Amino acid sequence: MTDRRLLAALFLSLLVHLTVIGSPGWRLPFLDEPEPSGMLEARLAPRPSPAPALKPSTTRPAAPKPRPPQPVPEERAVPEVAAPAASSEPAPAAALPSAPPAAPAPAPVELPWPHQGRIRFTVTRGEGEQTTLVGQSTHTWRHDDATYTLQTLTETVGLAALFRPAKVVQTSEGVLGEEGIVPREFRVERMGQTAERVRFDRDAMKVTLFSGERVRREAPLAAGSQDILSQIYQIGLTAAARVELMIATGKNYGRYAYEAVGEEKIATRFGELRTWHVKTPALPGEQGMDLWLASDYRNLPVRIRYLDRKGEVFEQNAVELEVDGARLATQDK
Repeated sequence: MTDRRLLAALFLSLLVHLTVIGSPGWRLPFLDEPEPSGMLEARLAPRPSPAPALKPSTTRPAAPKPRPPQPVPEERAVPEVAAPAASSEPAPAAALPSAPPAAPAPAPVELPWPHQGRIRFTVTRGEGEQTTLVGQSTHTWRHDDATYTLQTLTETVGLAALFRPAKVVQTSEGVLGEEGIVPREFRVERMGQTAERVRFDRDAMKVTLFSGERVRREAPLAAGSQDILSQIYQIGLTAAARVELMIATGKNYGRYAYEAVGEEKIATRFGELRTWHVKTPALPGEQGMDLWLASDYRNLPVRIRYLDRKGEVFEQNAVELEVDGARLATQDK
């Protein structure tokens, strides 16, 4: 009798999972490109209390890496000039062509962002008893106080991978400045193929969105612009009561609104953590996102929640966190 009940419970669980995963239109909202919530003014609402200071992690960050030496521009050859046959005077020396000015290397800056790190999240769909594990997402980054590379790998797992296989890599590259993260390029790869790309041209003050090699859209580049990935870490670096963000996804470029919810203590795989909670105000029929940033760990994201247009909730929760070579200890459930 016990075996029959166990088999019945397993069958019911499998049936529920298949129903969830096989439902029409099922998808992970961050595996498809999110649409901007209209042209909203992006700002963090004034906090009820002073902004919490970005506190150092328990691991001392590695010393800033020395900036690599810049290569010396190759000197152009002096053109040969034949002396005039009819003149006994020596020909004037040919003027050397002026070398083009080299692009200045970005000056190193010190930001409260660990030089390298890795965060692995589980991805679930639904809330409460209806929560189903559908994927995982791994964030990795590295910077040398001048340039950075930030990447996420998100993929379905388990039954979701069997019925709805998906693998998406998002990459953000750029420089670091006094204002924080300054993206130069953002790329999206789906199942190993480059799908979308965004170029931030700060010389021409223009942002260009590509679909493959085709230009999808061009627009004036607003100061402080971010991509959909870098914004998560830029918000963590911003200790301001208000911030405006123009955000580029692979398909859109628009304004997003954020509101400060306040300090919250949340249960995590690492124990209870103090976090700063911010969110986008989701209107009916629009997407929304909540971020929980760990106050004692450089405001790194430990929980990310997405609300899609159908009202479905997808949540990412950190289960592994490694910063500058030190791993945050996990606790048994």
